[in-house]
Amino acid sequence: MAVLSIMSLQGDPDELLARMEATIEPVAARKAPQFGGISSTVVRTDDGITIYNLWSDDEGRHKLAEDQEMQEALRAADFPQPRFVGYQVLSHRSVGELGKKLAQRLADDVWSAGKLEVIDELVAPNAIGYDPVNGESRGPKGMRENVEKYRAAFPDMTMTIDRLVADGDWTAAHWTATGTHTGDLMGMAATGKQATVTGVTFHRIGAEGKFVEARTEFDALGMLQQIGALPAPAAASA
Repeated sequence: MAVLSIMSLQGDPDELLARMEATIEPVAARKAPQFGGISSTVVRTDDGITIYNLWSDDEGRHKLAEDQEMQEALRAADFPQPRFVGYQVLSHRSVGELGKKLAQRLADDVWSAGKLEVIDELVAPNAIGYDPVNGESRGPKGMRENVEKYRAAFPDMTMTIDRLVADGDWTAAHWTATGTHTGDLMGMAATGKQATVTGVTFHRIGAEGKFVEARTEFDALGMLQQIGALPAPAAASA
């Protein structure tokens, strides 16, 4: 269970922040992820600053506090005695986490399972999408048309997200899709060949809690070569 560590320091907020950025922050930014650090937020208060650190577990928080380099940085900061308390996190919500959930549902429920009705839950009416093959698409209707096109050509398609990261209201999904070409694909007759394609999709979450923008880049050339629509590249000579 995640842990929220809260530390309050009394003094001039700007001075405290400057000292922290000069001594503690460089070490914490480098080492906290190694010990399960998730995020750090510093806020100005009436009598100083309060630091909110979110950890994946309590053990990692204590390990960083005991780290020799971190202790040296704390001594260099020469902070006043802090008021410190830690709390177990019962729930945590952020735009980034919502974006991850929507991206995972898009891969699992829509692309892999073909549940087209789910698109309306994930894509806003004013959404704009782009990919190098289909160009621009708009709203749930445009998304549905793209999914129908590829799932008609590759009915056994599955999409797996290999890596999923979020930054603010943007989510990036690195994915791998596999399927057998047993249906028409943009005028290309079925070949019965299997294709494995990798790509990256960037999604942006809007005020409705749905995707309002999507930009996808994937190996379209490799897909066409694998199904035999284009010749494969010649092997390099020794």
